[in-house]
Amino acid sequence: MRHILFFLLLCISSLSFSQEREFNSAQVRINQYVDGTLITPFSNAQIPLVIFIMDQGAINRDGNERMSKNDTFKKFSRILAQKGIASYRYDKRLFRMDQLGLYENDISFNDFITDVKTIISYFRNNNAYSKIIIAGHGQGALVGMIAAQNDNADGFISLAGYGQSIDNVIIDQLKVQAPGLDKNAAKAFKELREKGRAVSYQPALGSIFRYNLQPFMRSWMKYDPAVEIQKLEVPILLIQGDNDLQITLSEYEKLKTAVPEAKYLMLEGMNHIFTQVSKSSLENQKSYNEPWREIMPQVIDTITDFVMQ
Repeated sequence: MRHILFFLLLCISSLSFSQEREFNSAQVRINQYVDGTLITPFSNAQIPLVIFIMDQGAINRDGNERMSKNDTFKKFSRILAQKGIASYRYDKRLFRMDQLGLYENDISFNDFITDVKTIISYFRNNNAYSKIIIAGHGQGALVGMIAAQNDNADGFISLAGYGQSIDNVIIDQLKVQAPGLDKNAAKAFKELREKGRAVSYQPALGSIFRYNLQPFMRSWMKYDPAVEIQKLEVPILLIQGDNDLQITLSEYEKLKTAVPEAKYLMLEGMNHIFTQVSKSSLENQKSYNEPWREIMPQVIDTITDFVMQ
């Protein structure tokens, strides 16, 4: 019996070792603002690299906020490594504001673009990768498509990205969720765009138009994803789920219309973090804090095919 137990322990130990050795993981700090994790499969040949850009908010390199954990991009990176694809993911500036000594009104949308351009330049100079693909999630899709322009990257993936400027996105959402406030928001956005400050907004819109956030919103709303994505001269892949609580299918359709030559994937039942959930909004919301959920395999297969082409 002791021999059998020893054999089983040896097998388990060997399995764990082999799983740990499927890829290399290293922390790569590019500058004071960009600190992330590079995952590389074991290979002597040049391999493609995917740079992941996180969604809006204070999101870390794994795709988590401080009060939720789903590990979406940690899972993405490890699965892609098994497919022979390297990846780099990093903490957003907003996640490291205290550490960096930054305040909300210090940050511009253009800072996010600068960070991605710096990352691309770093890995280009490294000369270890056969191609560099940008993959942006939500807000990160707009950041990525701008940073990837002028042949900075070799391909672009929109992961549940917006299809119109953020002011129009918010106005459309308010039309459905809080009819009446949409008109007030449209007026406030017009003030912000034309005068640099918005003052004519109702208290219910304070989370959008609070004083310290307005400079960032103004820097963000000047970009229209449907316009920016047309400036890309590289292969494009658009991915969206119909069970997304944050990005509607209409946003996806706007991007499709803008770049009809792109490749597309729309999955029924997929939510914003690429897992399959029921139509229950409660289950959908709970999934943001359930790291055991698996990324839908069709997403992995489609990204792998796109990157490897």
